[in-house]
Amino acid sequence: MDFKKFIVIPTFIGFLAATFVALDQFISPFLPIEANKGFGWVTFQAWAMYFMAGGTLKGGARTFLGYAMGITAAILIFKLAGLLSAAGFWMVPLAVFIVVIPMCSMERAHALLDFVPALFISSAVFFAFMNYIPNATMGTSTFIILLYCAIGMVYGFVTVWLRGLYEKAVMKKA
Repeated sequence: MDFKKFIVIPTFIGFLAATFVALDQFISPFLPIEANKGFGWVTFQAWAMYFMAGGTLKGGARTFLGYAMGITAAILIFKLAGLLSAAGFWMVPLAVFIVVIPMCSMERAHALLDFVPALFISSAVFFAFMNYIPNATMGTSTFIILLYCAIGMVYGFVTVWLRGLYEKAVMKKA
């Protein structure tokens, strides 16, 4: 495909990205964390994770489940660190050590549960929410992260679907 035909694809993806930013600006005032500036960054990374997982419905499911498991792991780290408070400085490093072992072991899981990068990305997102977003709670953080991850999965699916339609149309004309 020459560049004149190819440029339609990045232009369309740019359009999708712009529609998402508009959507984020519309929905963010209604989210349970006051004075937020939107959470589009969660969708953009989830959208990218969709492609890292293969750009398929199964990859989207693996990504979404990975996000849910990563959030669960992050919550376990918070809870375990609390139980290890007597360890002082070492309470969080010990909690991370203990929880990361089963997280990494998920690569040996079957089917939809083996997408370890999504676990780590979503855990990091959860930690960002809890540490840098005022008034974030575990519940609101989980809801928002999974909502924006789901939006990213939809945008990933639409990207692949429309690109496939366009490429088939271009190939028919050739």
